[in-house]
Amino acid sequence: MKKIIFILFLYLSHLSSGLKAQTDKEFWFAAPQVSSKHGNSPVYLRFSSFENPANVEVSVPAYKGFQPIKFSLNAFSSKSIELSSYLGTLECTPDQIVLNKGLRITSTEMISAYYEIMGSNNGNVVNSDIFTLKGNYGLGTHFITPFQTYWNNEASVDGWSSIDIVATEDNTRITVTLTKDAFGHKANSPFTIKLNKGQCYSIKAASRLGAMHMSGSEIISDKPIAVTLKDDSIEEGVSYDLAGDQIVPVDRTGKEYVIVKGSGEYSIDRAYITATDDSTKIYVSDSLLATLNKRETLEFQLIDSAAFLKSDKPVYVFHISGFGQELAGALLPSLKCSGSKRIVFTRTNDERFVLNLVTRKGNENSFKLNGKDWIKGSDFKPVKGTDSTWLYYAGDVDITIVPSGLPAYIENLKGDFHLATLNGTETGTGFRYGYFSDYGFLELGGNKEICPGTQISLDGGYGNSQFNWTFNNNPFSDKQRIVVSDSGTYKVEVTKGMDCKMKDSVEIKFFPDITSLILPEDTSYCLNTNISVATLNTFSSYTWQNKSTNNAFNVPSPGTYWVEVTNEYGCKKTDSINVSGLAIPDVKIFPPIDELSFCQDTIFTLSADNNFATYLWNTGETKSTITTSHNENEIYWLYVKGNNGCYNTDTLKVDCSPYIGNPPNLITPNGDNYNEFFIIDNLKKGKWDLEVYNRWGSRVYYKKGYYNEFNGENLEDGIYYYFLKQVENKRMLKGWLEIIR
Repeated sequence: MKKIIFILFLYLSHLSSGLKAQTDKEFWFAAPQVSSKHGNSPVYLRFSSFENPANVEVSVPAYKGFQPIKFSLNAFSSKSIELSSYLGTLECTPDQIVLNKGLRITSTEMISAYYEIMGSNNGNVVNSDIFTLKGNYGLGTHFITPFQTYWNNEASVDGWSSIDIVATEDNTRITVTLTKDAFGHKANSPFTIKLNKGQCYSIKAASRLGAMHMSGSEIISDKPIAVTLKDDSIEEGVSYDLAGDQIVPVDRTGKEYVIVKGSGEYSIDRAYITATDDSTKIYVSDSLLATLNKRETLEFQLIDSAAFLKSDKPVYVFHISGFGQELAGALLPSLKCSGSKRIVFTRTNDERFVLNLVTRKGNENSFKLNGKDWIKGSDFKPVKGTDSTWLYYAGDVDITIVPSGLPAYIENLKGDFHLATLNGTETGTGFRYGYFSDYGFLELGGNKEICPGTQISLDGGYGNSQFNWTFNNNPFSDKQRIVVSDSGTYKVEVTKGMDCKMKDSVEIKFFPDITSLILPEDTSYCLNTNISVATLNTFSSYTWQNKSTNNAFNVPSPGTYWVEVTNEYGCKKTDSINVSGLAIPDVKIFPPIDELSFCQDTIFTLSADNNFATYLWNTGETKSTITTSHNENEIYWLYVKGNNGCYNTDTLKVDCSPYIGNPPNLITPNGDNYNEFFIIDNLKKGKWDLEVYNRWGSRVYYKKGYYNEFNGENLEDGIYYYFLKQVENKRMLKGWLEIIR
């Protein structure tokens, strides 16, 4: 019955790799199925950014029907995304089936992310928990499950415990060996499942008894996976609650832990210690508590206010705490190479609020809450068994100092610390428990190849100190983050706290550079033509200044144009070309001044300026001036080339159709082939219409596009009247015509 305590760490982000903890750029999560009979919604993803704005995408890679959720975070901001309507798509159920339901979160910058189930019933939060997503720190190939084994799952609300697995790559083979029976799988009988990227698989315990939980089960894969543990509705008295977390792989576990009690006089706190190797000795306050073999789990009930747990080989520690009968759980980080300098959290209600702190001696006087002095160093107490090296604080906080709904931050600029928040009541609404600490880890990542002329950032990890970078074994920098552009080997040695020393190295190589020519030399073109500029070689992609992506670009006007090309390695290079425009020859045919004379002359002269390089007339002549005769269409053209190589043309079209001879007044269509037709000299075919009327005004003949065809037809001899109209209304003639046979 836990409500939200939303915690975020303000770590400096980095561009490549470095400190992997509960902050990262990529998160994978197998969302557990929670019983709807006790309350399995609403469900939220909670995000926080750091000093850089981030673009975030939430996706279900194996299910193409899921539309990715995309949003932006401002610097130092938080956002919640409700996923209640997606539970059918996200919850890894039913068990024993490969499902396309794995959740993936990616970000352009470092963020923290949490999956929170706020199970409610009749408006009251009754079954909830926070699953802290651990980013790359939660990915691995070898896991052992640290379940609690004391509390049973409540049958009346169909509560169960489960292991949920998600794959991050295709063709991932996973072998599971259980310590207790699960539905469809027997204890100590290894079975193998195969998952593709984004697929999940759920293993549900066959019994609700705490003693039959699958603690110590081993999971081995050939590619990175993420693992979630869920314990739904665990019983304590008349209350029952959800507990679970995303766990880390075996190689992220440690040997020293401090456990601070949260249940006070009720003494419900229990820690579950799971060994990762045989003959592992477990000590509490320097006293040997037990020796465990690999995959065995020890239950340790916490009676004192704090305990120091130590082992000679790495172990998991899962802590169950509570107020009264209300419970919650968290996977604890080991003390070595962990701790935070600044933690920000947001309270959501005004119930009792307790903060537990763990830090090294010497840091106790440097704590501030919301920028103000809050705890006195004298309020800290030594953790038994640490020779006072480690101190702890546990106490109620005035809710007016940390009001609900507003972000609050605790910081210690002198040293690292661990924070637990405890919020709630002993009965009714539940208990909210969050344990938050930076998992110290240095990882520069695998060897990298970069494009020549580009840079890459390498980060020694926020929270680490005394950075000693070398480049090709020569001193290079003492800063946390370096930006490099040269190929070679970069090494860094760092410390975290007082006793954690880490080192890593990475080799930077160059991808092949783009050495081939991209664009041709600067060019020019005639302004009355079109020009296209194309790359001289083939590349993987092209981006021109107007965002077009073809290998060629149609130039709209003179100017400078550029293209960015990408080769098969993702390396980019830009080239530009200047395109200038050439003037177009201004050509004009000079016709005769008198159009009538032009039309009446049999031979005439056409000319143009004599300053062009070449000429070509419609007649085939190649001089600036020509003498020619009429053609049928009275169309004359000249094609010239200027001295700059550009071409142009001009066309002269003269309409001589209005200029015709005088129509005759007599025709004698008697068959002697003399004066048989109404013939008009210089008549242009299709340019005139003819109408003929008798003396009573009746039209006896009409010809559209008349061309000297009228010979009296079958008309009687006599006087007739004609109308001759130029079809473009440029001229109209009328007169009389006598027909005599």
